[in-house]
Amino acid sequence: MLKFHKKTLSIVLVSMLAAGTIGTVAAIAGGDINSDGKVDASDARAIVEYFTGKSANANNADANGDGKVNVADVCTVKNNVLNGGSPAVQPGSIPDYGTAMRSNATMVSDFRTGNAGDFFASDGWTNGKPFDCWWYKQNAQIKGDHLELTVDKKWTDDKNPDWNPQYSGGEFRTNEFYSYGYYETSMQAIKNDGVVSSFFTYTGPSDDNPWDEIDIEILGKDTTKVQLNYYTNGKGNHEKMIDLGFDASEGYHTYGFDWQPDKITWYVDGKKVYEATDNIPSTPGKIMM
Repeated sequence: MLKFHKKTLSIVLVSMLAAGTIGTVAAIAGGDINSDGKVDASDARAIVEYFTGKSANANNADANGDGKVNVADVCTVKNNVLNGGSPAVQPGSIPDYGTAMRSNATMVSDFRTGNAGDFFASDGWTNGKPFDCWWYKQNAQIKGDHLELTVDKKWTDDKNPDWNPQYSGGEFRTNEFYSYGYYETSMQAIKNDGVVSSFFTYTGPSDDNPWDEIDIEILGKDTTKVQLNYYTNGKGNHEKMIDLGFDASEGYHTYGFDWQPDKITWYVDGKKVYEATDNIPSTPGKIMM
């Protein structure tokens, strides 16, 4: 049962590194590792994560774009930001505990720029039972430097003869279908009974395809855990609950999965948390939130 009060899921970016389609990596200017247009403590954190073993991706720590990670990268960031004493979290902002965006991503939807990329908002329909909400683009808005997906009371007279949900919700999905590769998002989850904050691939009968799906889901009733799952031709029952070691509703974290023909590997903040190898889905799907 939904204990209702209005809540939002905040997402700042989605990046995709598709198999076999890695583009040329642009040079990093003056320490801007995550390509957000500024050099700040988040760039410094990316270097710390690499040197402490939290992240194994050297591209996420190469601050001066010379193809190496060493003391020169530390100095590049230090000279641009740390001497000025910039705090990791500005007053009133949402803290970001995630990893830096991959600089060699094939496609990026960076909501901090106000650009939705290949994503669009679902509008004016419902999934049917047991989902107790309608999807409206008003509930999926890019505001300031992030995307907000909002759960609220239904504010329209829309009715469905088989099922009449009482709430409104927000959903973002891609226009295109995507296959094997690494996908990640930076998001802050909703804490509220009866809701799910999710990042997943999906295709099914509505696309004239088998039901294939890969899931990252944080249940609002317990935002200290993440539920991982996948479906192949409609066959699921692969749920795995992972203890995060933090509350996902208290800040941004990076959630990702690497989808390959023989396995799916899930990551949280750059750390591998689970791997599945049985009956892996193969049908390209849309990326959804």
